[in-house]
Amino acid sequence: MESSNFLEQAKGTRIMRATSLACFLIMISVPVLGVEPVKLLAHWPLVSDAKDAVGDLHATASRIEFASLGRPAARFNGINSVITIPDHQSLHLSNRDFSLTMWLKCLTPMSNTLGDLISKYDPDRRCGWNLHISGSAPGYDGMSDTRHVHFGIDDGYLSEWEDHGKPSPTNSHIPCLIVFNGELYCSIADAEKTEDKTRVFRFAGGKEWVDCGRVGHDPLQYSVVAMCVNRGKLFAMTSMWDWEQARGQTEGLPRATPSRVYVYEGGTTWRDLGSLGETVRAGHMASYNGDLYVSSNRVGDRKVFKYDGHVFKLDGEKWIDCGRPKPLDAAGCLVALNDKLYCASVFNIYEYLGGQNWKCIGEQPHGIEQIHSMTILDGKLHIGTWPQGYVLRYAGGKDWEITGRLGLPVGMRECNEVNSLIAYNGKVYAGVIPKAEVYRREKDENWTMLGQLARRPDWQVNDYPTWMRVLCLTSFQGRMFACTGSCKGRALDAKADDSLGRIYSIQAGQVVSHEKDIGGQWNHLAAVRHGRELKLYINGQLAATSFPLRAGPAFDLTNNSPMRIGMGAQNYFTGYIADVRLYDGALSSEAIALEN
Repeated sequence: MESSNFLEQAKGTRIMRATSLACFLIMISVPVLGVEPVKLLAHWPLVSDAKDAVGDLHATASRIEFASLGRPAARFNGINSVITIPDHQSLHLSNRDFSLTMWLKCLTPMSNTLGDLISKYDPDRRCGWNLHISGSAPGYDGMSDTRHVHFGIDDGYLSEWEDHGKPSPTNSHIPCLIVFNGELYCSIADAEKTEDKTRVFRFAGGKEWVDCGRVGHDPLQYSVVAMCVNRGKLFAMTSMWDWEQARGQTEGLPRATPSRVYVYEGGTTWRDLGSLGETVRAGHMASYNGDLYVSSNRVGDRKVFKYDGHVFKLDGEKWIDCGRPKPLDAAGCLVALNDKLYCASVFNIYEYLGGQNWKCIGEQPHGIEQIHSMTILDGKLHIGTWPQGYVLRYAGGKDWEITGRLGLPVGMRECNEVNSLIAYNGKVYAGVIPKAEVYRREKDENWTMLGQLARRPDWQVNDYPTWMRVLCLTSFQGRMFACTGSCKGRALDAKADDSLGRIYSIQAGQVVSHEKDIGGQWNHLAAVRHGRELKLYINGQLAATSFPLRAGPAFDLTNNSPMRIGMGAQNYFTGYIADVRLYDGALSSEAIALEN
């Protein structure tokens, strides 16, 4: 034991010496190997405390453990761990160049919604900067387990909406948008011809979309209702969006066949992974603890299933029955938080206890009748509901707090449905039915409507087939993408207006992103603001560059908020962070390489 401790201490000493040497090389006042020096404003080694090693920007560590896991680091538990640096004049970066570098290690497998690394951001003014890890979460679905890196700045800028076209001309509804291996994919809910249904498309820029093939060949499956990335693979589930036809309630049209799950094998090829029992309308997927979870809806088994096909078996079922949250209650949205899996049914919320056991943590809170989205924001569980259009936040026990009411105003018919919730560049956004509107949260009970993305000339508040949705919001290449849809997702709805079944994007501030999985090993990140560019380096290599849309002065990032390590708009970070440095100036690629 003494020998082991000695070796560990020696190893830590070597790491500290290497850290000090790299720090010295970058701080000296003459160029090194052609590297233009910049000033090191602060350095938090995070070896045994949160003190600044070069100045007086000392931090307070809350619920942080310090350990050595290949290198000295701070361990963040994903629940309440945070390091806080009080506001200081030297952190008022204004419109100057700056660089932020760090080492991080995400925990694998993912059992918590991915979270924020560092932020100094004033949400009221939408001013500051943030660096976070996120996995794409399409529409009703929980977060994928791919770890993407996003670095954003803002001083209250918002672009106009940009039209990215209509992937399928006879489709009226996009159920989901998802980022996989650096590309953006979307699915459709219906098409006029049978051979055009259940298709997935890949974004090719502008208004161009590449057909990635039909998912399955069942003529009684119309929609790809859900998608999720798990263990480096893209999964898609076929079903029927139109709930009335799925139940066999549409005269002259056949009832849907059971839903099936497929895995993408590239090009236009999708491999069948089997059906979910008798479920004919399912629409929810999530990655949790290395496994893919899928829930069925009110038409069928009403259960949650776990994919058991990751390990090769000669026989046996691919799908494990995880039970039904409650008799006669349907399983719906799924999301992971703090080593737990949560499921929202039609109007209740449950915590998974393992096996086929579930515990209710919310029973029709505030008189809601349906739950249509569930995600993690500000480190807490949130749901989007119908018909009041509430966004509710979990307050413990079976209590839920109202954070906003979106959609049609009080006094009109209550038919507001919050279909999507997302954290993007420091703020929270929502997509809402019945008028396909997008909202931004300013603070509790205060949401700003940013636009109506779809229209129908025959829209009537008392005629639900004329209602419109923004079903999914997804961040990609620094922009927030949104997709439109009709209420029932039928091909015949496409004739009502060309705005249905389209995809749009908007840019808040400026964001640069690396959208390939960085995995669970140690990674070195460098986020650089250089003039009007943002650059993101992964392990010493330039991964992405972003340019502003706005002419005029560069963003002024000065704010009075504290700087936080391990927490931001999405969630608390789960994993290890080491050797955080903030520079007053733009590091060159050569200087960044010295830290690796």
